[in-house]
Amino acid sequence: MHQRLTRRQMSASMFGTIAGLTLATRMGSAQTPASPASADAGADPFDSVTFEPGVIPTIFGDIALPESVEKVVTLTDGSLDAMIAIGVQPIGVTSSSNGQTVAAYLADKVDDSVTYVGGWGELDREAIILLEPDVIISDRYLFEEEYTVLKEIAPTIATLEIEVPDADALQQWEYEQLAWAHATGRVDEAKTVLRELRARAHDMREPLSEHQGESVVVFRPQDNFPVVMSHHWITGVMLSWAGLRGNDLTESAPPPHTGDSVSLERLDLLAADWLFAATRNAEMEAALQTYLENPSFKTIPAVQNGQVAQVPGDLWSGATGVLAGHAMLADIERILVNGDY
Repeated sequence: MHQRLTRRQMSASMFGTIAGLTLATRMGSAQTPASPASADAGADPFDSVTFEPGVIPTIFGDIALPESVEKVVTLTDGSLDAMIAIGVQPIGVTSSSNGQTVAAYLADKVDDSVTYVGGWGELDREAIILLEPDVIISDRYLFEEEYTVLKEIAPTIATLEIEVPDADALQQWEYEQLAWAHATGRVDEAKTVLRELRARAHDMREPLSEHQGESVVVFRPQDNFPVVMSHHWITGVMLSWAGLRGNDLTESAPPPHTGDSVSLERLDLLAADWLFAATRNAEMEAALQTYLENPSFKTIPAVQNGQVAQVPGDLWSGATGVLAGHAMLADIERILVNGDY
């Protein structure tokens, strides 16, 4: 019987505080990339990111990389997205928020032969061992007890957390793309796909000219409270790059989201020109219908004007990465330009 590592669940808002307190003690000699100049000043946000050959900085200190990396196991949606974006097919992946497969937007991009090594709730250690990976790729949310076990299987990369001053600066998920690409020897490819995404988002401002400056709020409808995505998370960054804004709540909320801080009695805090309801299942679709009958929700301009659109929850309330960004831009175009919602 396979031995499993239980993955403790922690709210994102709580973890954000803990990460800020513990990162400094974990970093060791790791080098934090400098904050880049604003893209408005003509600077390339990726120029400042460099890595020492054969070494990768992580939240647990610098680790040595294998001379050749061919077999990769990814433990998050973001790391899977990053590998596929630069042409690397992982041999092992975890299931997404649906608990069964990778996120829907990645489903047709992953080889059918891939091995599932767990999900959001737990990791299957024995399955990972049998794959004999060269590296295991995760993010800054990896717990130390997990890392202690995984590092005995293969070098395990839990990326650093960087400071992100604004939407034009190097984003956390962009840094992760570069770091994971460094581990697989594909930094140039990573910079290319990152630049292409930014260019596409900027080019969307023309077809979105009638909507420039309009507000969009992304939320996950749940029975007891809505989970509202921060405008500083990748969802908000894609909207910002395309010339759209958030509202007072989303622009003041730290990433990734508001957790359980917004009650059903204060759904008016989601007030915006457009609402993107990130539904993951039938229960959330039912919750959205309940919201539409909520007196507080009915005061929102988007609701009054029939501008509430459903978007995939595993994408808009969980995924990060270049391919996620492209999928979000496609949804923005579908809804605001084509009126298909």
